[in-house]
Amino acid sequence: MATTQGSGAYVNVRGMSVVGLALLAFAGWFGHRQYAIVHSWPPVEGVVTKSQVSTHGSFDRRSGGSSTMYRTEVEFRYTVDGNELVATTTPGYDSSSRSDMEDLAEAFGPGTHHTIRYNPAQPHEILMNAGYNLGFFAPALLTGGLGVLFLGIVVHHLLPSRGIKAPQCPGCGQPFAASQSFCRNCGAPLQSKAA
Repeated sequence: MATTQGSGAYVNVRGMSVVGLALLAFAGWFGHRQYAIVHSWPPVEGVVTKSQVSTHGSFDRRSGGSSTMYRTEVEFRYTVDGNELVATTTPGYDSSSRSDMEDLAEAFGPGTHHTIRYNPAQPHEILMNAGYNLGFFAPALLTGGLGVLFLGIVVHHLLPSRGIKAPQCPGCGQPFAASQSFCRNCGAPLQSKAA
């Protein structure tokens, strides 16, 4: 296992490299997917016909139990190639805050008009928040940022220290103080460079 020691802590360089690269790869794939949707799904004006907040359970890893989550569901009426369609979508995320989801449902109240995007291959598949906005690309940006952070830690631990290095034992490679005559790790005799 490739590890380095820094600030008293061991860093699994190989493992952190794999995680960092995996996060960057996922961010790239997800960001490309979001871009493809914005680029190829046509925008259309939709009228909200129904808006509601639904409740469902979610497993809470911290407590080991379940927690209540809330989701805003919005039904739109819109026209594609002269055909009137009705489809339901969500903002793409859930929340543990019922009031946040109720506020969103109110913003998308019945009778309000909003730009939505539809899948040209399956016009009943719609998205209410697709666009060149931070919310739509946030998962890719956050995942990519984590990947950069992991790889930054790896690079930090692989780069040589800029400070003066302590001499190392020729037998085991452990650093030693100039006042030592024998290595505390392997017992090898030590010579100072001045001798």
